[in-house]
Amino acid sequence: MNREDIIRWAREAEDYADTIYEKGEYHPGWLEVRDQRFAALVAAAEREACKKLAQEHAARYKVNGEFYKLLGKNYAPCAATACDHIVHLIEERGDA
Repeated sequence: MNREDIIRWAREAEDYADTIYEKGEYHPGWLEVRDQRFAALVAAAEREACKKLAQEHAARYKVNGEFYKLLGKNYAPCAATACDHIVHLIEERGDA
């Protein structure tokens, strides 16, 4: 998430609020609609970032699982499963 993302989401949120309330006319609900949309966009981006990180860790544990077994440490499959579960929880939260 960077400055450009924030600006893009703010503009998108304003455009969204303009579809709900007629552009150029004052309406007290416009700010609330804009702010809720902005918050939803930021939350969705954060979920995607967390999901991507969990997927990367799960893949790393799966690839390195055989290496860890050779070292006598068998936690890689469990860690990969935990990461997969985290991805699933993040996806469910996004659907709510």
